[in-house]
Amino acid sequence: MIEERKGWFFISTRHSSYIMRISPTGHIEHIHYGGYIPSSAEGIGQIQGPDDIRLGDGTYYDEDHQHTFLSRMLQEYSVPGKGDTRESALIAEYRNGLITLDFIYHSHRIYSGKDYAILPQVSGDGADTLELTLRDTVLPVYLVLRYTSYEEEDVILRSAEIWNEMDDEVLLRTVSSMMLDLPDSEWDLMTFDGAWARERNEYRRPLAPGVVYVDSKLGFSSCEHNSLVFLLRPDADDSHGEAIAINQIYSGNHQERVEVSPFGLVRVIASINPFGFGWKLGKGESFRSPEAVLSYSCSGLDKLSASLHRFAERYIVRSQYGQMDRPIAINNWEATYFDFTEEKIMKLAATAASVGIELFVLDDGWFGRRTNDTRGLGDWTVNRSKLPEGLSGYADKIHSLGMKAGIWVEPEMVSMDSELYEKHPEWMIAIPGRRPSAGRHQYILDLSRADVIEYLFQSMSSVFSSGIDYVKWDANRNMSDYFTSSPDARFQGELFHRYIQGLYSLLDRLTSAFPDILFEFCSSGGNRYDLGALAFSPQGWVSDDTDAMERMRIQNGTLRGYPLSSMSNHVTASPNHQNLRRTGLEDRFGVACFGVLGYELDLNKLSDEELSVIKNQIAFYKAHRHTFQHGTFHHLPSSDGALFWAVESSDEMIILEYQERNGVNTGRHRRLRIPFADRDTVYSIERRGKHVFREDLGDLWKDYESVLHEPFSIRVSGAVLAEAGIALPPLFMGRGFEPATRVLMDNGADLYVVRKT
Repeated sequence: MIEERKGWFFISTRHSSYIMRISPTGHIEHIHYGGYIPSSAEGIGQIQGPDDIRLGDGTYYDEDHQHTFLSRMLQEYSVPGKGDTRESALIAEYRNGLITLDFIYHSHRIYSGKDYAILPQVSGDGADTLELTLRDTVLPVYLVLRYTSYEEEDVILRSAEIWNEMDDEVLLRTVSSMMLDLPDSEWDLMTFDGAWARERNEYRRPLAPGVVYVDSKLGFSSCEHNSLVFLLRPDADDSHGEAIAINQIYSGNHQERVEVSPFGLVRVIASINPFGFGWKLGKGESFRSPEAVLSYSCSGLDKLSASLHRFAERYIVRSQYGQMDRPIAINNWEATYFDFTEEKIMKLAATAASVGIELFVLDDGWFGRRTNDTRGLGDWTVNRSKLPEGLSGYADKIHSLGMKAGIWVEPEMVSMDSELYEKHPEWMIAIPGRRPSAGRHQYILDLSRADVIEYLFQSMSSVFSSGIDYVKWDANRNMSDYFTSSPDARFQGELFHRYIQGLYSLLDRLTSAFPDILFEFCSSGGNRYDLGALAFSPQGWVSDDTDAMERMRIQNGTLRGYPLSSMSNHVTASPNHQNLRRTGLEDRFGVACFGVLGYELDLNKLSDEELSVIKNQIAFYKAHRHTFQHGTFHHLPSSDGALFWAVESSDEMIILEYQERNGVNTGRHRRLRIPFADRDTVYSIERRGKHVFREDLGDLWKDYESVLHEPFSIRVSGAVLAEAGIALPPLFMGRGFEPATRVLMDNGADLYVVRKT
């Protein structure tokens, strides 16, 4: 709900309030973002108090407002030049380098829904929008701030638009989606950082005076620093305390700035990265920022994440698959790499179908000259020596096995050893006269060019219309040699943003033309894991690192801001192909099933025993698929060296127990506690049957064989679960086996099904 009362603006969600007012100088002053406060509450004007403090060396606004220091005011959108020397949300140059602007209130309107002026188009169903139009005090330059409230999800969507009505040109240097000023600095900052194969590890540190930058300069949203940031009260944890989330719906260079001022005020700005950015506005032209997501929780991080998950699935994901259950896939990449024939592919597919896998994905190497990673990108015609009957023949054969047919593509890239480059070298991003840098022996097509977009639409349409049900869309390098030859670009600084606009326009056309295809983004693993990509591709490849231990950290960080249904996870071979760690087949499954399950190994090299285990895994996953993909995620209290995850749907809860190392002679029972269990309900808890392989136990096998299938099933009250927890059956610790002894190896995982009785 959004209200205006005598120059005050109230944006309310189910559990939060966002309050602003028009200050005496006409600036939009931020009053409160946090717990819900009714607009009729007495004393709201006292939240900030009277403006009666003078600063010894500050610059006050003007002689008529000697107590107004913009450097102390909590503002909605800052610009430089009128006394506020903190980080600016907007920097625009005009008339030979002037940057001073001064935006004050001009008008506003409140309406149902939202407009759809930019891609990706976030749904406004059931939402309300406030538009605040500000005007510079001297120049005909306008700033429109938009706030869309999603009441049930506790989310506010924000963006900014700049209009130039001057005869002079305006050059935009910094454009922010949102700014949030807070009155105190007693917050911790949580960011999600890493690199290839170790994406989105979470880092938490207290705020201190100065500015922290979180950004990407890679051309993509980046595996190094995700655009998701949290502010947390120092005492906040998974289930308690205040927390604020900020994220951008954008797949390009982003920047999040968090500043603590000399007066202890906090400013958070989410923007297009000003690195290399510049955008020219002629008279009558405007520029609109990407949209940003803002959410607040007074009940800890898990509640905040749940709001972000619901919002993404309901309003950002455009695909029909958004809230649908996704198929279990097998990908041939780590089974064959480039070395495959149709015979080898179909043999793998037949085995996959026999264990219950539903989707076969043919990865890199099926097209053009693509016999290795030095050639062929850009030529999206089938290699008949590998697929004699073409893509349609491949798809027909996969369909005949009762599976869906998937294909890998990397449309944004080009190899110099390709027919496309030989015909159109000008389509590659490179600076004339300089030798370009490469990544994985490949280069990037200039998606800011309309002719490149048209070529890719036609070539991808030809591929996708060959009976394809699923597309893995990859992009395996970052941008360098920044130059565009696009006739639409008036300034080289427009390249980064025009590239993303071109990508979105291409995806918009393709997903509209092929609405039944399930898309999955992959970009050197998780190098483009963002809400903009999620709008077109309802799931993404989380990381190229599929090791269970590493995935626990990567998936944990990912789940802070992105839904379970967005996470594509594969059970791969052991030793792992990224770090050579050995992990049990059942343990790899336990971690991978939190999200969208898949497999990526040569099933035909497995024993009958291993295939039987995989068949049982798939049957278990299918029985609980909706919970794993669309349930509400929780962190449970850790116990005795183990982490506990839970995912909850309306009729069940699945719990993961994970340990990195098994102990010896600890003399303790590990405890499972569910703090949010309903105290008036009785629950059944059943441990999933888990296969232990003979080679894992060596000479001890004969001592364990008799209890291999010993069940674990109990009934317990919610009061016990919430307040005390239950002791789990003991783990093997070096002194033989009792009837209830469990085997949980290093990097071990067990699953439990919890139901109300």
